[in-house]
Amino acid sequence: MQSLGWRDYAARRTGLPVGSRGELRQNLYRAFTASSFGRFWQIWNPLFGFYLQLWLYRPLQRRLPQSLALWFTFVGNGMLHDAVTMLVRQDVAWFFTPWFALIGACILAEKRIGLRLTAGRPELAMCYHSSLLVATALLSGFVRI
Repeated sequence: MQSLGWRDYAARRTGLPVGSRGELRQNLYRAFTASSFGRFWQIWNPLFGFYLQLWLYRPLQRRLPQSLALWFTFVGNGMLHDAVTMLVRQDVAWFFTPWFALIGACILAEKRIGLRLTAGRPELAMCYHSSLLVATALLSGFVRI
């Protein structure tokens, strides 16, 4: 992984070279038809994922069990999103941190039970991922930090 630059990493995730025609469409399709919610997030934003893995997940993984490193990576990602939101809004906003904490928990639960979506059913995968995104976003609205 360390020898891969972000462009190669992104191309592996999306299936197309960075900046190529149809890259965004391909990325969205691959993410929403992924075989798991964890795989969805590996594909979703390859540039951001590359740097989260490099600067947050891997250092955490050296000190914590893999599951905790993954969960704290999602929490850190949420905190980063909230920090940007607060800078732009000039007001306190804690939406992304609880949302991403819930997403990380869903991924860990999915891994724990061994859930994998079957190939050849892209509509099912799209509904599954969309439902998890909406449900975790709605639940995070009830969390007050």
